[in-house]
Amino acid sequence: MKILLIQPPDFHMITTNVPSVVDEESGAYPPLGILYIAAFVEQNTNYTVEILDTLLDHLKYEEIEEEIRQRKPDVVGIQAMTFTLIDAALTAKTVKKVDPSIPVIFGGPHVYIYPRETLDIPEVDYIVLGEGEITFTSLLEALEKGTDLSTVPGIGFRRNGEFVQTPLVPLNVDLDLLPMPARHLTPYHKYYSVLAKETPITTMMTSRGCPFQCIFCDRPHLGKNFRYRSPESVIAEMKLCQEMGIREIFVYDDTFTVRRDRVLDICRLYNELGLNIKWDIRAHINTMNDEVLDALASAGCMRIHYGVESGTREILKVIKKGIILSRIEEVFAKTKARGITTLGYFMIGNPTETKAQALATIEFACKLPADFIHLSVATPFPATELYRMGFRENIYTVDYWQEFSRNPHPDFKPKLWTEVMTEEELINLMQWGYRRYYMRAGYLFKRVLDVRSWAEFKRKAKAGMRLLSWGAKARAV
Repeated sequence: MKILLIQPPDFHMITTNVPSVVDEESGAYPPLGILYIAAFVEQNTNYTVEILDTLLDHLKYEEIEEEIRQRKPDVVGIQAMTFTLIDAALTAKTVKKVDPSIPVIFGGPHVYIYPRETLDIPEVDYIVLGEGEITFTSLLEALEKGTDLSTVPGIGFRRNGEFVQTPLVPLNVDLDLLPMPARHLTPYHKYYSVLAKETPITTMMTSRGCPFQCIFCDRPHLGKNFRYRSPESVIAEMKLCQEMGIREIFVYDDTFTVRRDRVLDICRLYNELGLNIKWDIRAHINTMNDEVLDALASAGCMRIHYGVESGTREILKVIKKGIILSRIEEVFAKTKARGITTLGYFMIGNPTETKAQALATIEFACKLPADFIHLSVATPFPATELYRMGFRENIYTVDYWQEFSRNPHPDFKPKLWTEVMTEEELINLMQWGYRRYYMRAGYLFKRVLDVRSWAEFKRKAKAGMRLLSWGAKARAV
């Protein structure tokens, strides 16, 4: 049996709270979830697996149709994210246009949140709920053997027109049992990032789940328990990536540094093996100390993403971030002192936030010794505490995400938290914030000096010019 896993395009990507230029110029990253599923299927069956990353080569639907015709899959799996749901549905429609008998399976975070609505999409035959490696493989085997689908845990399907959902599969506890992502099924040498010093880059997962309680977190399918791979497993994958010629790894853990002892062991093994591949991580301010920073700096970690979110004590408390301003300043300074690049995530338009507080956040970002910032407007995503809070506070009266899931359409626009400021005010503040941060003369001079190659200069210059042009349109605040 031949399986084709598709990363759908983003031609109809729902307008988000992030400037389109940030999404469009950020780079091309491997579809890690699909790579894990492909690897698990390859390891545990004799099926042939192929991956079609339509985003990488900017494939149009006519080209996707031709790819499907040439590959002749027996089953197609499509990754479904909320913001690319329209394109996921159009991709499924393209599959059925080629051959209506090909089973189409949807999986991903959106499916987990809105299973019934996803199955209402006419071209979707089955859905996989939660972590997909085991469930997707079990579903394939059931389809091949013709066994009763109600015996397969963690799926949804229609029976006589009625929605059927089987009990969820428990989350994978021992992540070391999962095979490494099937990078060999993609043109892995073509992936890049605007942040990277060198190419090619790849993505990697060393843990799943996050124990912190931020009200805006939109990853319910991974749970709150921190599950992690052993240091030996992590280093083995880093070594393999280096042998493949990959130059930088973007570690996609929600919080890489939850267990300090594990971080120290990973760094120790990295140095013992003499690896030289570079990598970046996402970390929580409260998990960092001198020992961890020293270890990371010594072991090839070149960039740390920190979620700051707000520059005011009051808003940090509202969003349950659990950090204080002085600690943020301390960690950024210590990270910079060790030569590690930093990217700070900031968010305005939170519950109760005034314009003065939003401006204070932007000024706080400018004061920090960060190399890059990512500024967005708080958006209540499905299944988040922020979304539920919106109903409690009567900010929203209709589950508009559910309505969109039932009827995906390209003019849908996510709602912002408009308790204090209007959407127009919030978007303009975000636009002004990007201009305020990135158009500082001293900042631009430092970024030019930091460039190490012509290829890096071209990537950053293209993204920078577009971002500055967009930010220059902001009205005075």
